[in-house]
Order: sequence, then structure tokens, then C-alpha cells
Amino acid sequence: MTGLRSGLFKWLLAASALLLLGGVVGDYYTAIEPANNAFDNALTNTATAISALIESENGKPVLRVTARTDTALRTDRHDLIYFAVFRGDGQLVGGDAALPFVGRCIDICFRDARLADEALRVANVPYLFDGEQLFVEVAETTNKRKQMSRRVTVATVAVNLVVLVVALALIGLGIEAGLKPVDTLREAVARRPARDLTPLPTDGVPLELRPLIEALNRKLALLAESVSSQERFLSDAAHQLKTPLAALKSQLELAIGDADEAARRRRLAEMSAALDRVAHVAHQLLALARAEPSAGLHADRQPVRLDAILGRLADSHLDMAIAGNIDLGFELEAAGIEGVPWLLRELAVNLVENALNYTPPGGHVTVRCGQREGRVFVEVEDDGPGIPPDERSRVFERFYRIRGSVGDGCGLGLAIVKEIAALHAATVSVGAGAGGRGARFTVSFPA
Repeated sequence: MTGLRSGLFKWLLAASALLLLGGVVGDYYTAIEPANNAFDNALTNTATAISALIESENGKPVLRVTARTDTALRTDRHDLIYFAVFRGDGQLVGGDAALPFVGRCIDICFRDARLADEALRVANVPYLFDGEQLFVEVAETTNKRKQMSRRVTVATVAVNLVVLVVALALIGLGIEAGLKPVDTLREAVARRPARDLTPLPTDGVPLELRPLIEALNRKLALLAESVSSQERFLSDAAHQLKTPLAALKSQLELAIGDADEAARRRRLAEMSAALDRVAHVAHQLLALARAEPSAGLHADRQPVRLDAILGRLADSHLDMAIAGNIDLGFELEAAGIEGVPWLLRELAVNLVENALNYTPPGGHVTVRCGQREGRVFVEVEDDGPGIPPDERSRVFERFYRIRGSVGDGCGLGLAIVKEIAALHAATVSVGAGAGGRGARFTVSFPA
């Protein structure tokens, strides 16, 4: 796995190496061009001097060069010098016959040529003599040019290498300074206690790190909510289960020591009912914990037909309604949303069971669903005792029960309804039923 520092350094090293190569090439041509121009100018000056040695003989141009002049013209510590004068058709007027004619030039020009497998640099200077266009060529081997090229290359590479080393050192320091906030963030997270889920500070943090810290803070908030949910669940479970379990233990001890068979049977029946209540409370607590936003059920969402879910409640709750002598009716229209199927069934079950539990014998409970004002709704209405207006906002609190209410509920059903509705971006409202009697609970979902 490549570290951030080493990754940055490798990329910057590669970029610097490319810049070095470009710098060497640029510096080389920048330095070598003036030197080559100076050498070419020297050849031009020699050609100009040779043109002064051209004379006319019998109407024809001839090149008169004394031995002393020839020696002076060819004197060079590094290179061999060649010169010659040509007519326009390439006919030699005088000079080195082995020197090739490089062609006619309108103005001074320079050519690269070869003589006996040796590279030459040739200056061709046009010269008008007695009305005839002549061409004076001066050539030299390229030894001093090669030496100059090597010196320039060594100098430019050495300078650019020094620059590269210094730049890499500064880059290393810059990387360390640039990544210091990352180290600071890592140390701050490492020093935190395991249960410290407060948001990480963003003051003084570079802009590039803020999205990371904000993402971490969102995850910390979700984790804090999850931990809080677990703590609430443990607290609620301890609160609701401790008393009935203690009562069960007392009933069991009394039943063990009771010699009266009828009394023992009565106690066992009471224990069975108590166990049913404990099981119901445990189920409600688990449902409440799973319905909280921190449970992360977004991936379980799918298209759901609410009318189908409510229709199945007719079979599962008919016996309960008959046992309570309650008329349970359903008015179902097509109603589809996107949600978590089992949670929506739990919402419906709690609303229906809440109405059946608090509706007296001979009463009515009506379950409806459909679309109203562009929203999908589920509605459960009863003609029971109803809910006083000043307590309607509190019935959704955990373990809250209306004063003087009958039944053996634990006060969690409507809290579960509220959590499930919130998870589906729905709203829950409670009001009076038809004719001002009973209660009507309405859950309204986005279309």
C-alpha cells in the first residue's frame, strides 16, 4: 500500500525529472546556439578574407594564395580548415579540390557536409567578381563544436541536477508541512476516548480536509444516535421487564409452596398471563429499537401496497375483535408507497390493536387507506373513550398512558407508530372520531 507522502513524492519526482529533462534541452540549445553562431561568423570572416585574394588572369578569376597566407588561414588548434572558390556551375577556381561544392546561395549560407568520413561545417559566401558570381567556401571539422557541446551539456545537467536536488528537498519539506493537518487530525482522533462521539472541530482545517471531516462528523452523529438508541433500549427494557419478572418469580415461589391444587392452578394461569405480557413488552421494545433511524433500514426499502398489508390484518385480528365484541371494518383503496414492509405492517398492527384494546364491547373500529389531497394515508378510527385534546401530543411518548385508561398496554404501541412514520417521512395525527366520539389516528405518507 502506497502512503500519501511517498505517493506525492513519487509524482512530484517524476514531474521534476521531466522538468529537468526539458530544462537541460532548453538550456543546451540556449547556450549552444550563440557558440555555433560565433564559429559560423569566424568562417564567414575567413571567406571574406579569401575573396580578397581572387585576381583576374586572362579574363578568368584565379585564387592567389601564398604559402604564408595559406598557413595563416588554416591555423587552428582543434580543427582542420578547408577553403575553395567555385564558379556558379561548380567549377573549381582555386583552393582545395577535395572540398565539395555545396551549391549556390543567394546570401551567406551554412551547410553540413562530409569529407573523407569527417563531418564538416561549411560557410558559403557569394562574391561578385568582374560581373561573374563566384562562391567562396570555407569549411572546418567539428571538434571544437563537439567539445563546446559536451561542456555545455555537462554544465546544464550539473546546474539542473543541483536545482532538482534543492527542489526535491523543498518539496519534501512542503509535503511534511502540507500533511501536518492530517497528522494533527489523526492524533486528535487517536487521543479521543472510545465513547467520545462529539463532532471533530473544523476550525483552522484546510479546505481540502473539510469534506473528510464533515463526512466523519456525519458518521459520528449516526454512531452517537445508534449508541443512544442502544442505551435507551437497555434502559427501557430494564424499566419494563424488571417488575413483571420479579412478580413472576414471586408467583412461582408461591405456587411451588402452595398445597392447594386450585390455588396453584390459579397462580399458574396468572403466571401465563404475565409471561404473555412480558413477551408482548419484549416484542414492542425490539420493534421500537428496530424502527429507530439509527437502525439503518434504508437498504430494505421497496414498493409496498398498504391496502394489501391492511387486508391481511382482517384475518389476523378478527378473533381479537370477536372476543371483544367489536365490529372491525375495513375501507381499503389502492395505496402504494416505498418503504420497509415489515415495519409498515408493525405500524398497522399497533394502530389496530391500540383501537381494539381501548374500544369497549359493542364498539366499532374502522381501518381505511387510500389517497387524499395528493398523499397516501392510513387511518384507524374507533368510537371508544377518545383522547382528551390536552393529552393528544403525549400519547406518542414512550410508556405514556392516559390517566384512568383501562387495558394492559405498556405505552409503547403509539411510540412505535411515530418512529416508523418518521422513518418513512410520514406524519401522524390524532383527533376525534366521527360525531366527536372516540379517536381517529391518521398516518400521511408522501405521494
